[in-house]
Amino acid sequence: MARLLLLFSVLAAGALSMALVSPHDIELTSWLYGTKSQGFVDLMSESIFELERFGGGDLIVCYSAVCLLLYLCSSLIDADCAGRRVLNMLQQSLLASSGWADWLRRNRLRLEFLVVSTFCCSTLMVKLLKWTMARPRPKKYFWGTRPFYEWWEVGPYFLDEGTYRASFPSGHTASAITLMGLVYVLWFSYQDNRHRLLGTALFIFTILFTLAMATARIMTRAHWPSDVTFSIFGGWVLIHVLFFYGLKVSGGSAGLACGYTELSPPPPFRGIRICWYLSLFCLALVGLFLGGKHFLHDRWPGMIVFSIASAPLLIYAALKCYGEGLFNADS
Repeated sequence: MARLLLLFSVLAAGALSMALVSPHDIELTSWLYGTKSQGFVDLMSESIFELERFGGGDLIVCYSAVCLLLYLCSSLIDADCAGRRVLNMLQQSLLASSGWADWLRRNRLRLEFLVVSTFCCSTLMVKLLKWTMARPRPKKYFWGTRPFYEWWEVGPYFLDEGTYRASFPSGHTASAITLMGLVYVLWFSYQDNRHRLLGTALFIFTILFTLAMATARIMTRAHWPSDVTFSIFGGWVLIHVLFFYGLKVSGGSAGLACGYTELSPPPPFRGIRICWYLSLFCLALVGLFLGGKHFLHDRWPGMIVFSIASAPLLIYAALKCYGEGLFNADS
């Protein structure tokens, strides 16, 4: 009951925020652009991977990389490495420390959730909606090269015009909210107060960091306020659903009242397979939509074959995800 109440609260807050922000997209973007701090914008946008200073986005890149590395190590300790000399050597080195190997095994489901939720939130959700909604960025509107489109309207871009460069939703903001996944792990999969206090501190940091990233993206006219608002609440809802219903890191009769201190480890590398099948699922959705859009607007009408081919791919990917345990009540 408590987890449903939390989900309803996030959905209600998201709907209210979108209703309040959407009518003022243009005014809010103009105001923030006019009052922007270049130092703040640079801090949130620069990247050490582009030979610049450490920026806000680098924090998420490092966080994602650490989660993935730990998850791969956790899976490797129980994988069949017979006949794979390098992998076998790595496995033996991990198993040499029984305490470390035990920690990795006990936390595999948590790590799997962090990897899958980060990938779904920062990549799949963003790319799926960018390719289908194709909303022009604010800079295009203010330059006078594109009209204004609401976030729920399908924009003017076609495949040959770069639908992946569209405005809705904000990828940077969606990446920032992925830290909420770790908040859920600390809050709801441990019983001790120490983890919950740490989760509360991380929750406050995540909200402030995500709002800072969202504000910086609006200040550069890269996104509308409704773009970043959807990324915050859409990503949060996705994380919540994956945690309690998709991968069931904490669920059952315990609900939010108490999590589990001991979690049964899922099969090795299951999270990687889930990410792959979810990618196929989203690719099929994009193929269905873009094929129909191009056909109806007589722009590359031959792409209708992608719509036809995407239907069986969609079913295949959904069945594979379910078979791997995603939203599977028996897993």
